[in-house]
Amino acid sequence: MIHSMKGNFTATATNASAQATTPSDAELLAAVAQKQGWALATLYDRYATVLYSLALKILSDNGPAQDVVHEAFLTAWRKAALYNKTRGNVATWLIVLCRNLAIDQYRTKMRLASRRVALETASEYLTSAEDDPALAAVAADEVRLLREALARLPAEQKQVLEMAYFQGMSQTEIAAAIKAPLGTIKTRTRQALMKLREALGSMQPRLAAS
Repeated sequence: MIHSMKGNFTATATNASAQATTPSDAELLAAVAQKQGWALATLYDRYATVLYSLALKILSDNGPAQDVVHEAFLTAWRKAALYNKTRGNVATWLIVLCRNLAIDQYRTKMRLASRRVALETASEYLTSAEDDPALAAVAADEVRLLREALARLPAEQKQVLEMAYFQGMSQTEIAAAIKAPLGTIKTRTRQALMKLREALGSMQPRLAAS
């Protein structure tokens, strides 16, 4: 995938080998800012292996690491004009781009894995409750209280929770899906979780008294 991606950068551009001199990284990035495909292809040749090694170290997975490298060079293509040499050389800039993308991918992976574990744990708990009448009564009461708490949430807060926890969507994805500002989604999620905590906080005393 890494090597095939290079063809996308050079398909409509001048071949890098046709350049009269060997340009510096800074000169290449300046050319990338002018949307010169050959310049990005040359940067790719110089740094793709380094970036891939970094992404693989963070993600420990070949496919996602290749995707991160791809995205890093696409980001460089889009944001080359924003490069500020006073904040580091081009190599450092590319490495930071790749590292940040890899970390974001890792966090997303861990978030989804955590949700899967939570769902599996809940499923195991409810399954075991079926074989234990006492536990089944407690589980049924917990489920009822949870449903009541969710039902009392305002529709917009209930929506973001369902999209996040049952559809596995990030807050950014939710914002895009319902065409709302990211800050609004974060506020709705925070308010919804606070209301659920307050509502479910009474669960233990009520169960203990039953």
